[in-house]
Amino acid sequence: MNNQPLISIITVVRNDAEHLSRTMQSIAPFKNARVEYIVVDGASTDDTLLVAGSRLDMIDILVSEPDKGIYDAMNKGIALAHGTYLLFLNAGDELLAPPDNIVSDAPEKSVIVYAKARMFNPDGSFDYIKGKRLKNISRFLQGMPLCHQAVFYRRELIGEYDLRFKVISDRVKTYNLLRKYGRRRAFFVDSVMVNYYQDGFCCNGVTDAFLAEEDALFYRSVGKTYYITIKKINYQFKHKIKRPILRLFGRKF
Repeated sequence: MNNQPLISIITVVRNDAEHLSRTMQSIAPFKNARVEYIVVDGASTDDTLLVAGSRLDMIDILVSEPDKGIYDAMNKGIALAHGTYLLFLNAGDELLAPPDNIVSDAPEKSVIVYAKARMFNPDGSFDYIKGKRLKNISRFLQGMPLCHQAVFYRRELIGEYDLRFKVISDRVKTYNLLRKYGRRRAFFVDSVMVNYYQDGFCCNGVTDAFLAEEDALFYRSVGKTYYITIKKINYQFKHKIKRPILRLFGRKF
């Protein structure tokens, strides 16, 4: 009899007790023998560990130690996990549906299983629904078409996140998996499974120049250097032509 969990949910956190509590509260109704829960803390100095310690009844593995950033912490979670599929829910994210039920409907050899996410602005207002059936993986060259928190990754195939990337390693990882195994091994579930608040590490203090550098590294690493020029042209069009025109007519962008 196989006693291994079907899903390992991994939460990485550092000095964010309030948001960790929100995430754990959302996971609690769906925690069962098929769902493993792992919390990787980056040696927090606030009340984060107290919050985690108050819910040891639902946390299967808890570690707290310094790390080299969010993707390094995620890699630690991968090494600790036992589930067939991995789901990354960071502090603040909210789970809305039973993750084991969603994955149970996927073909056995699926490399990723992905669904939709309800995206919220930093002020808590609703923004839009992210995630739809992928028609072409080249969409990843333009940006991240999926919400990372609404993607299940097959543990035996995911490998590690590339630590050269500080912001877009999840986009790079997802693209490379689909590039290697094919889009047909990605299974789409047409339902909203998480709330994602756009106020995390990837949204705070990240400049356009920094993102451009990460994009350029990504394009070079996958042999798509011509996209560096395309992104530069798109940036100039957006900031020098499109936005001034929208301002002229009093429209937001």
